Amino acid sequence: MNLSITARRFKLKDDLRSYVEEKAKKLDRFYDGIIDIEIVLGWEKLIRYTEMRINVNGKQIVIKEEAEELRKSFDLALDRAERQLKKFKEKIRSKNKDQVATV
Repeated sequence: MNLSITARRFKLKDDLRSYVEEKAKKLDRFYDGIIDIEIVLGWEKLIRYTEMRINVNGKQIVIKEEAEELRKSFDLALDRAERQLKKFKEKIRSKNKDQVATV
């Protein structure tokens, strides 16, 4: 799994980078078919935002979250990514069960 982190309109500090890397690598637990993750952290005036693009087998999951702090927006995006990966995994499993049942 490839992971890229980009900071828009600010310099990303090492402690925030390591926090994001550590948490994002744990997404592999929810679906092991993750090809790469692109995380963009940024801010505009009073809003901090996180954009996350997760490429899985033939599909791209895009998540955007906003909050007052960068860590909070990243945590919100991470929670949403977990839910969407679980949902995607269940969808794949049910599709495979249907194909096996019809054969």
